[in-house]
Amino acid sequence: MKLDDRQIRRVSVSSLQRWEQMDIRPGDQVAISLAGLTIPRLDGVVLRSTERPEVHAPLASDFHPLSCWQPTPGCESQFLARLTWLSGKQGLALPHVGPGAWEKLLETGRLNSLLDWLTLDAQELANIAGFGEHRSARLLNSFASARQRPFARWLKALGLPPTGQARLADSWQALAQRSNEQWQAEAGISPGRAAQLSAFFRDPQVLALSETLRIAGVDGF
Repeated sequence: MKLDDRQIRRVSVSSLQRWEQMDIRPGDQVAISLAGLTIPRLDGVVLRSTERPEVHAPLASDFHPLSCWQPTPGCESQFLARLTWLSGKQGLALPHVGPGAWEKLLETGRLNSLLDWLTLDAQELANIAGFGEHRSARLLNSFASARQRPFARWLKALGLPPTGQARLADSWQALAQRSNEQWQAEAGISPGRAAQLSAFFRDPQVLALSETLRIAGVDGF
Protein backbone atom coordinates (compact mmCIF):
# COMPACT_ATOMS: atom_id res chain seq x y z
CA MET A 1 0.00 0.00 0.00
CA LYS A 2 1.00 3.65 -0.41
CA LEU A 3 0.89 6.26 2.34
CA ASP A 4 1.91 9.85 1.52
CA ASP A 5 3.70 8.55 -1.59
CA ARG A 6 5.65 6.06 0.51
CA GLN A 7 5.33 2.36 -0.33
CA ILE A 8 4.48 0.41 2.82
CA ARG A 9 5.24 -3.31 2.73
CA ARG A 10 5.30 -4.09 6.44
CA VAL A 11 4.57 -2.48 9.77
CA SER A 12 5.70 -3.52 13.23
CA VAL A 13 3.24 -4.31 16.02
CA SER A 14 6.19 -3.60 18.38
CA SER A 15 5.68 -6.58 20.68
CA LEU A 16 3.87 -9.88 21.08
CA GLN A 17 2.11 -8.45 24.12
CA ARG A 18 0.69 -5.56 22.10
CA TRP A 19 -0.39 -7.93 19.32
CA GLU A 20 -2.21 -10.08 21.85
CA GLN A 21 -3.89 -7.01 23.38
CA MET A 22 -5.02 -5.75 19.97
CA ASP A 23 -6.10 -9.27 18.91
CA ILE A 24 -5.29 -8.71 15.23
CA ARG A 25 -6.34 -11.57 12.95
CA PRO A 26 -6.17 -12.16 9.17
CA GLY A 27 -8.88 -10.13 7.45
CA ASP A 28 -8.91 -7.31 10.00
CA GLN A 29 -8.57 -3.76 8.70
CA VAL A 30 -6.04 -1.63 10.55
CA ALA A 31 -5.09 2.05 10.67
CA ILE A 32 -1.50 2.92 9.76
CA SER A 33 0.23 6.29 9.93
CA LEU A 34 3.78 7.57 9.46
CA ALA A 35 5.80 8.47 12.55
CA GLY A 36 8.25 11.24 11.80
CA LEU A 37 7.00 11.20 8.18
CA THR A 38 9.00 8.04 7.44
CA ILE A 39 8.37 5.14 9.85
CA PRO A 40 5.14 3.12 9.42
CA ARG A 41 3.18 2.91 12.69
CA LEU A 42 0.25 0.65 13.52
CA ASP A 43 -2.38 2.77 15.24
CA GLY A 44 -5.13 0.21 15.84
CA VAL A 45 -7.84 -2.03 14.43
CA VAL A 46 -10.52 -0.20 12.44
CA LEU A 47 -12.75 -3.12 11.45
CA ARG A 48 -12.58 -6.72 12.63
CA SER A 49 -13.30 -9.63 10.33
CA THR A 50 -16.33 -11.70 11.28
CA GLU A 51 -14.19 -14.82 11.00
CA ARG A 52 -11.50 -15.13 13.66
CA PRO A 53 -9.03 -17.76 12.40
CA GLU A 54 -6.57 -19.24 14.85
CA VAL A 55 -3.12 -17.66 14.68
CA HIS A 56 -0.10 -19.50 16.01
CA ALA A 57 2.09 -16.77 17.43
CA PRO A 58 5.81 -17.26 18.00
CA LEU A 59 6.91 -18.10 21.50
CA ALA A 60 8.02 -15.05 23.46
CA SER A 61 10.78 -17.17 25.01
CA ASP A 62 12.42 -17.47 21.57
CA PHE A 63 13.09 -13.73 21.51
CA HIS A 64 15.40 -12.15 24.06
CA PRO A 65 18.41 -9.80 24.23
CA LEU A 66 20.71 -12.42 22.68
CA SER A 67 18.45 -13.74 19.92
CA CYS A 68 18.18 -12.91 16.21
CA TRP A 69 21.65 -11.74 15.22
CA GLN A 70 20.81 -12.90 11.66
CA PRO A 71 17.61 -12.44 9.59
CA THR A 72 16.65 -16.11 9.81
CA PRO A 73 12.97 -17.07 9.38
CA GLY A 74 10.99 -15.59 12.26
CA CYS A 75 13.82 -13.26 13.23
CA GLU A 76 13.39 -10.61 10.54
CA SER A 77 11.66 -8.08 12.79
CA GLN A 78 14.10 -8.31 15.70
CA PHE A 79 17.06 -8.25 13.31
CA LEU A 80 15.72 -5.10 11.67
CA ALA A 81 15.18 -3.59 15.12
CA ARG A 82 18.82 -4.36 15.96
CA LEU A 83 19.98 -2.57 12.80
CA THR A 84 17.71 0.41 13.49
CA TRP A 85 19.01 0.67 17.06
CA LEU A 86 22.62 0.34 15.86
CA SER A 87 22.36 3.26 13.44
CA GLY A 88 20.02 5.37 15.61
CA LYS A 89 20.86 8.14 18.04
CA GLN A 90 21.11 5.65 20.91
CA GLY A 91 23.82 3.77 19.01
CA LEU A 92 26.20 5.03 16.33
CA ALA A 93 24.02 7.98 15.24
CA LEU A 94 24.70 7.36 11.55
CA PRO A 95 23.25 10.10 9.34
CA HIS A 96 20.96 9.09 6.46
CA VAL A 97 20.73 5.49 7.71
CA GLY A 98 17.24 4.62 8.90
CA PRO A 99 14.77 1.72 8.80
CA GLY A 100 14.02 2.31 5.11
CA ALA A 101 17.64 1.84 4.09
CA TRP A 102 18.00 -1.28 6.21
CA GLU A 103 14.78 -2.75 4.81
CA LYS A 104 16.01 -2.21 1.27
CA LEU A 105 19.35 -3.86 2.00
CA LEU A 106 17.61 -6.78 3.69
CA GLU A 107 15.25 -7.28 0.75
CA THR A 108 18.21 -7.61 -1.62
CA GLY A 109 19.97 -10.16 0.58
CA ARG A 110 22.98 -7.93 1.29
CA LEU A 111 22.73 -8.37 5.06
CA ASN A 112 23.11 -11.80 6.58
CA SER A 113 24.80 -10.55 9.73
CA LEU A 114 24.53 -7.41 11.82
CA LEU A 115 27.78 -5.96 10.42
CA ASP A 116 27.72 -7.04 6.77
CA TRP A 117 27.17 -3.40 5.75
CA LEU A 118 30.75 -2.59 6.79
CA THR A 119 32.06 -4.24 3.63
CA LEU A 120 29.52 -2.90 1.11
CA ASP A 121 31.04 -0.90 -1.73
CA ALA A 122 29.77 1.67 -4.22
CA GLN A 123 29.21 -0.86 -6.99
CA GLU A 124 27.03 -3.09 -4.82
CA LEU A 125 24.86 -0.17 -3.73
CA ALA A 126 24.62 1.17 -7.28
CA ASN A 127 23.08 -2.13 -8.38
CA ILE A 128 20.23 -1.85 -5.88
CA ALA A 129 17.03 -0.36 -7.27
CA GLY A 130 16.14 2.82 -5.44
CA PHE A 131 19.69 3.64 -4.41
CA GLY A 132 20.77 6.37 -6.79
CA GLU A 133 24.29 7.73 -6.98
CA HIS A 134 23.65 10.48 -4.44
CA ARG A 135 21.94 8.21 -1.90
CA SER A 136 24.59 5.53 -2.31
CA ALA A 137 27.36 8.05 -1.68
CA ARG A 138 25.65 9.29 1.49
CA LEU A 139 25.21 5.74 2.78
CA LEU A 140 28.82 4.84 2.09
CA ASN A 141 30.02 7.96 3.89
CA SER A 142 27.86 7.10 6.89
CA PHE A 143 29.04 3.49 6.92
CA ALA A 144 32.66 4.64 6.72
CA SER A 145 32.17 7.08 9.61
CA ALA A 146 31.00 4.21 11.83
CA ARG A 147 34.58 2.92 12.02
CA GLN A 148 35.56 6.14 13.81
CA ARG A 149 32.83 6.00 16.45
CA PRO A 150 34.07 5.70 20.06
CA PHE A 151 34.25 2.28 21.69
CA ALA A 152 31.53 3.19 24.20
CA ARG A 153 29.08 4.03 21.40
CA TRP A 154 29.82 0.73 19.68
CA LEU A 155 29.03 -1.14 22.90
CA LYS A 156 25.61 0.52 23.08
CA ALA A 157 25.02 -0.04 19.37
CA LEU A 158 25.62 -3.77 19.78
CA GLY A 159 23.06 -3.95 22.57
CA LEU A 160 25.18 -3.96 25.73
CA PRO A 161 22.85 -4.25 28.75
CA PRO A 162 22.64 -1.02 30.81
CA THR A 163 25.67 -0.59 33.06
CA GLY A 164 24.49 2.25 35.31
CA GLN A 165 27.43 3.87 37.07
CA ALA A 166 29.80 0.99 36.41
CA ARG A 167 33.28 1.83 35.19
CA LEU A 168 33.82 0.53 31.68
CA ALA A 169 37.26 -0.43 30.45
CA ASP A 170 38.40 0.94 27.09
CA SER A 171 38.90 -2.46 25.49
CA TRP A 172 36.64 -5.38 24.64
CA GLN A 173 39.09 -7.92 26.01
CA ALA A 174 39.17 -6.31 29.46
CA LEU A 175 35.38 -6.22 29.69
CA ALA A 176 34.96 -9.76 28.37
CA GLN A 177 37.27 -11.08 31.10
CA ARG A 178 35.15 -9.73 33.95
CA SER A 179 33.41 -12.33 36.08
CA ASN A 180 29.93 -12.07 37.58
CA GLU A 181 31.50 -11.10 40.88
CA GLN A 182 33.56 -8.35 39.29
CA TRP A 183 30.50 -6.91 37.60
CA GLN A 184 28.55 -7.01 40.86
CA ALA A 185 31.34 -5.08 42.53
CA GLU A 186 30.61 -2.14 40.22
CA ALA A 187 28.28 0.62 41.39
CA GLY A 188 24.62 0.00 40.59
CA ILE A 189 25.05 -3.52 39.17
CA SER A 190 22.63 -6.07 40.63
CA PRO A 191 23.23 -9.84 40.51
CA GLY A 192 20.70 -10.11 37.68
CA ARG A 193 22.34 -7.37 35.65
CA ALA A 194 25.77 -8.88 36.29
CA ALA A 195 24.54 -12.17 34.84
CA GLN A 196 23.18 -10.36 31.77
CA LEU A 197 26.49 -8.58 31.19
CA SER A 198 28.50 -11.77 31.57
CA ALA A 199 26.17 -13.58 29.16
CA PHE A 200 26.49 -10.76 26.62
CA PHE A 201 30.29 -10.90 26.52
CA ARG A 202 30.32 -14.70 26.32
CA ASP A 203 27.67 -15.13 23.65
CA PRO A 204 29.20 -16.76 20.51
CA GLN A 205 27.34 -14.41 18.15
CA VAL A 206 28.51 -11.33 20.06
CA LEU A 207 32.08 -12.66 20.12
CA ALA A 208 31.93 -13.11 16.34
CA LEU A 209 30.78 -9.48 15.96
CA SER A 210 33.62 -8.26 18.18
CA GLU A 211 36.10 -10.12 16.00
CA THR A 212 34.60 -8.53 12.87
CA LEU A 213 35.08 -5.10 14.43
CA ARG A 214 38.64 -5.95 15.46
CA ILE A 215 39.47 -6.90 11.88
CA ALA A 216 37.77 -3.71 10.66
CA GLY A 217 40.12 -1.69 12.87
CA VAL A 218 37.47 -0.23 15.18
CA ASP A 219 39.08 1.23 18.29
CA GLY A 220 38.71 -0.87 21.43
CA PHE A 221 38.20 -4.21 19.74
